[in-house]
Amino acid sequence: MPSDKRPLGSIDRRTLLMGGVGLTTAMLLPGIGRAAEGFKFITPLGYSLAFAPVLYAKSGGFYEKAGLDVEVIGGKGAAMAAQMTIAGQADSGRTGGANYIVSRVKNQAPMLSIATIAQASPFYVISPKSRNIATVKDFEGKTFGMASLGGSMENTLDFMLSQGGVDPKSVNKVKVSDTPAAFGLIEANKIDGFMGNVSTTVKLVSTNAEIHAFKVNDGIPGQVYVAAEQAIQDHPEKLIAFLKGTKQAAEAILDATDLNPILESIGSSFDIRGLEDKANAAADLKENSGLWISEGRQNLLRNVPGLWEGGVKLMTAAGMIPAGVDPASLYTNTLLDKA
Repeated sequence: MPSDKRPLGSIDRRTLLMGGVGLTTAMLLPGIGRAAEGFKFITPLGYSLAFAPVLYAKSGGFYEKAGLDVEVIGGKGAAMAAQMTIAGQADSGRTGGANYIVSRVKNQAPMLSIATIAQASPFYVISPKSRNIATVKDFEGKTFGMASLGGSMENTLDFMLSQGGVDPKSVNKVKVSDTPAAFGLIEANKIDGFMGNVSTTVKLVSTNAEIHAFKVNDGIPGQVYVAAEQAIQDHPEKLIAFLKGTKQAAEAILDATDLNPILESIGSSFDIRGLEDKANAAADLKENSGLWISEGRQNLLRNVPGLWEGGVKLMTAAGMIPAGVDPASLYTNTLLDKA
């Protein structure tokens, strides 16, 4: 470890500029004079269209054009994605905004948000209409499933319960898969409902009219790309190239009038269930892409200061983090600006 003891969030534009000397030429001529650099990215949970910007950037050659040889690792929980990123086993990972803020503030996790990919929460609360679970008050005493305990979903649920005046401890939380198959546990009376991402919700709603799904709207940055502070200091050029390729892929998806070629490209490189149902897969991708620009197309991938300020205030009021946290210490937009 270097002797530089600057606190997290102290990375400034000058540091990144110094670390990125020679980057401009390399980025303009990615295939000339140098081999593609290795880069590992870890998802919070397997492969799905929720992660389309990264998956398409890989399958569509956007990373290759940016000079990166990216390996996309299917994670097994948001906490694992963050831990592998901190440990240097991945160059960057995706995790929930609330989960990241809690880890960063309460556990002094040495990482920063380098981009916000989902400006709003990607989670829905899914239950059968017969259970009449329509408000946060209806959660009390119920059993809810989620893909990972101690990660993004649980933090989001706890925050939502606290905001609604329900003690998070009054809800029994169990681990279930974030797939349509989890609905079978409701039908078997094992759980009362579960939290699912956009992809799971779109698939269920399209096949089951008895489902009630309501979107979590917690006012906190939904999903972020994180990197270890040390990696930002040592290899900013790799992270800039990663963001460049990711942004170009996301823009291509947003601009596409026909999503089938993009879905075919992703499917050629990654095993994702449901791609054979083209109409449903396109609806899934379109719904996910709406989260990327819910703060406006101009804020694609940007850590929006106002959103972070509001999120910190809400989490402080809910007792999830202590008072006095500077929202600007939680993220950097310098890498994205250079991308």
